[in-house]
Amino acid sequence: MATELTKIQEIIERSIYEAIRLEVVSQGYLPDIAAEELDGDPPVLVPVYPNNQTGWDRWKEDVETIKNSSKGFVIEVFSGGTNQSRGVKKAPRIIMDPGNFLPGALGGDPLRFFSDQGDHYKALVTPPQTVDFYQNICLVCDSIAQQRIINAIMALAVPRRGYLKFYNDPTKSFFINFLNFYQQSSPTEGFIEFVYAYGIPDAWDKVDTPFSEEEIAKMVIIELHPNVQKYMDGSWGHNADPIIVAVD
Repeated sequence: MATELTKIQEIIERSIYEAIRLEVVSQGYLPDIAAEELDGDPPVLVPVYPNNQTGWDRWKEDVETIKNSSKGFVIEVFSGGTNQSRGVKKAPRIIMDPGNFLPGALGGDPLRFFSDQGDHYKALVTPPQTVDFYQNICLVCDSIAQQRIINAIMALAVPRRGYLKFYNDPTKSFFINFLNFYQQSSPTEGFIEFVYAYGIPDAWDKVDTPFSEEEIAKMVIIELHPNVQKYMDGSWGHNADPIIVAVD
């Protein structure tokens, strides 16, 4: 049976992207591509920007509304992808460059633990070592005013040192810290470009592996005798009924 592939890189990248996107939206510099509205009879929730020409036209109209407002510009946010998927470079925008892993500082516990599988338990072992994940975020702007706004948005969206919630499970989070920055502005393009480097230490890039393929049965009933020693000696309680406790 093949080992399950981990989704931690996708979770980290999408969680950072979604945190930035939502902050840009909340500050009024981008329409919410995930927004929904009531439509039909009976009314049901449908996307404000459906994946068709109508949705695309409405998106462009709302983008122009922001540009013509007191904001003066929109801030595009891009997740990992090719240069072609991002179109012609424009400012301002925030771009996530795919990161990678290096060995972490912690080791996994070699002892097995038991995972609840519903009707049985499964013995698992954690991976032997954690990994540190690194993520670069590129900020592109064409004025110092835009750069200041983007920096302020980044300060709210991604902790300099703290925890960020999973995009798909708000009950879980991972630790992230700001490591470094450098400038990569191109004189010929006329843009101001900074790259922010973030680190996510001690993540798991492998799932827990089975200790064995054996299914461990759950305990369903416990029988308790009032006096175990006397019961075993036969001096007392030989005919006594045991106390039966059902285990949920």
